[in-house]
Amino acid sequence: MRIKQNLYTWLLKPTFGIGFIFVLFSSLINLYNNKGLVTAILSKPLKTTNKNYTSSDDKNNAYWARKIMEGGYILHFRHAERDKWIDVTMYDALESDVHANGKNESRYAEEDYFKEAVCLNKRGLIQAKAMGEHFVNIGFPVGYVVSSPSCRSRQTANLAFGGYKSLDRVLVHDGPYKELRSERADNLKKYYLNLPIDKTKNTIVSAHNSVIRSSMLANNNDPKLDLEEGGFYVISKRNGKLYLEHEFHYFNDFIKNFYIR
Repeated sequence: MRIKQNLYTWLLKPTFGIGFIFVLFSSLINLYNNKGLVTAILSKPLKTTNKNYTSSDDKNNAYWARKIMEGGYILHFRHAERDKWIDVTMYDALESDVHANGKNESRYAEEDYFKEAVCLNKRGLIQAKAMGEHFVNIGFPVGYVVSSPSCRSRQTANLAFGGYKSLDRVLVHDGPYKELRSERADNLKKYYLNLPIDKTKNTIVSAHNSVIRSSMLANNNDPKLDLEEGGFYVISKRNGKLYLEHEFHYFNDFIKNFYIR
């Protein structure tokens, strides 16, 4: 009680009270004069790090979700979830190169001692299986399927698309190899241009995040092409060139367009 009385006495002192009232009055005037700026700040939408969740991109997602149901595209998928090992590239090299199964074959690490480094984790296995169930449910037109020799890419192809036709080392991400970037881009471009495409189905590539690059594409200059696990690019092939048509950053950006409430 004594503290409260002392506070009142302090505030009511002439030397403080007049100054306090002046500062408060000045602040109110300043706030009123800048009410337009305050309103603009408060009404400004919060920024999001996910570029796919704007209204215009939602429309594009809806359009391309329906468009690829017609077939005729190359869909480059990043594999489903795996555990993040800092030195994963060392183990990827073991699987893709340290074996006697052939140049574009795999060591099939599912039962090897380093499987936890290169294969899907428990959540990734569930994720890939769920993707496959969604594809079946909507009648998704899957055609020719290729995969990186990596365990996580093969597992994604098996669970989400019912298997694959072939493997190729060119689809392994950059990490395990020492090579010229320009030479790698040329090799990738040739590979994708030579993939078979059924006009009524989609060619599926089950691979990694760093495979698709802007130098392969006729219409893209973005050096930071990036997908989340399970996301995919829609690529078309016209007149001997590759075009990036759309990106589904997350798998849900695609599949939610088929479940209307």
